[in-house]
Amino acid sequence: MMSKSAKLAHAHLLRNAALTVIKNMGVWKTVTVRGAGEMKFLSARVGSLDILYRTPFQRMPQPGDVLKYQAAQLGLTVPENLPYGLDVWAPKKVLNIEWDDKGKVALVSLQRGTWELELIKLAKNEAT
Repeated sequence: MMSKSAKLAHAHLLRNAALTVIKNMGVWKTVTVRGAGEMKFLSARVGSLDILYRTPFQRMPQPGDVLKYQAAQLGLTVPENLPYGLDVWAPKKVLNIEWDDKGKVALVSLQRGTWELELIKLAKNEAT
């Protein structure tokens, strides 16, 4: 089992590989986001991977009052989305990571698998 810091470092590596792929092969895609209607994201579908990237220009919807109320009842706060976000599906969601320009990173989820090798190989091919 990976330590938390090792898992975050590995997620950074995967994020950077995905950004290399999406910046070279990405196209703008309109996606329906629950509670927010349609939003545009930079997207790339390559092999078995589907990558979706958002920047501060694609603002995520704010949590609704019902969610805020439920969280308050449990003594929790609803986390805010960070300005940048990246999701990878293979075919289920296998990576969900967010970050800001100040170095704050939120690793929401990471599911290890063969998709990682595919992503790293794609990034190396795009970098050359």
